[in-house]
Amino acid sequence: MWAHVVVKAVILNHDLHKNLLIRRSPDDMEGWEGAGGKAEDGESLEEAVCREVLEETGLVVTPERFLYAALDEIDGKKIIFVVYLCCTSEEKVILSSEHTEYRWTDKSECRELLWGGIARDYEKYGVYELDW
Repeated sequence: MWAHVVVKAVILNHDLHKNLLIRRSPDDMEGWEGAGGKAEDGESLEEAVCREVLEETGLVVTPERFLYAALDEIDGKKIIFVVYLCCTSEEKVILSSEHTEYRWTDKSECRELLWGGIARDYEKYGVYELDW
């Protein structure tokens, strides 16, 4: 089996007790998500997640630990999502042109906004059990 590897971040701001979610557009079928993308040649997964978060949100994050990996199929492509717990003390988000909206969410709002595989993975891998 051949699959693309994508890094994703669960971005927590402990001062706010919230998680950052971003959205490509209101019409996007994927809905809300964490920042992330493909690793570039020569970079580690941790470097990739920091770079992707910075590019998509303008936030500098610290990857605290690996959270989980999940396999999904999107548009006929198999994708392995490698998800890291990342923390920041910053609040100001500057979205890239890829995204149109962001929200710092508490656990309740996060549960309302996420759906599909991301929602199942957050429950399955204990993201809501973390200290936000």
